[in-house]
Amino acid sequence: MALNVFNVDLVGPTFAIQTDESLDYMQSLVFRLRERLASLKGATRVTDPLRLSVLLNITLMDELQRERDRALEGGVEPREAGGADFSAIAARLIADLDRSLEPPKDQSPS
Repeated sequence: MALNVFNVDLVGPTFAIQTDESLDYMQSLVFRLRERLASLKGATRVTDPLRLSVLLNITLMDELQRERDRALEGGVEPREAGGADFSAIAARLIADLDRSLEPPKDQSPS
């Protein structure tokens, strides 16, 4: 599948991510993240972008862990829950981020 370049602007500097996901899918994720950030900001009165990002990550990981726990209680292996292998998804997204943050091979880092 071809890689798409998607610009992300959530809590500060804009950066590009290369991904094999559709741009519509990525836009929907960023939209949901913006909603969650706004909700957290209102609920906590935290305004610092780094702190908001950390809080968002903690709440998302909490939700993911609770879903995994529910799936295990129901006798479903995590890789079968919702048809997704969470470890594989996380590894793929991390690899996508790593690739997108690398300087182009034909240019030296500044």
